[in-house]
Amino acid sequence: MIKKFKLYILLAAVVLSTTSCLDKMPEDSIPFDEAIQTVDDVNLAVIGIYDAFKSSSLYSGSLTLLPDLQTDLVYGVNGNTNIYGEIWRWKDILATNTNIEGVYAALYNVINRCNFLLDRVDNVRKNTTNDDDLDLIDQCCGEAYFARAIAYSELVKLFCKAYESDEDAANQLGVILTRHYKGNEEMKRASLKDSYQFIL
Repeated sequence: MIKKFKLYILLAAVVLSTTSCLDKMPEDSIPFDEAIQTVDDVNLAVIGIYDAFKSSSLYSGSLTLLPDLQTDLVYGVNGNTNIYGEIWRWKDILATNTNIEGVYAALYNVINRCNFLLDRVDNVRKNTTNDDDLDLIDQCCGEAYFARAIAYSELVKLFCKAYESDEDAANQLGVILTRHYKGNEEMKRASLKDSYQFIL
């Protein structure tokens, strides 16, 4: 009986100790409201955007490889591993394909990094008086807008139908457009016409 009682006390202590730290932030994280405070932070955020483009799912990986497979620039031979077989055959390509998921997620990762910078940069701009620093902030914002447009254009190219006319594009599905990192935006696909307008 005493052993059971000690076990219950020990289990209760473990449960209480683990639940008491659930509301804490990880040690190396920065809260949203405290992020990007200086011009150097803005510049580092842009470097982070470029770093996101180095994903193995983007230009050095699946984003380049999969279209090559589908346009017959690669041929299947006897003894191949058939890793990309469904892509090469254009058969049974499902939304759960990890290569396609990787491309989709990596492009939205770039978009989220751009949105994060663009949401936080106004606070830095308000506190900056040096003209050279203001010019650097404008340049960094321009690079973030351009990177976001590239990511959206790749998404439209890969996951939407071709743009034929304004009337047709207004009735075709585009991509999910997010303008803010922390916003209450509805997560639904915009029209193809709206997607192109947002990219432009």
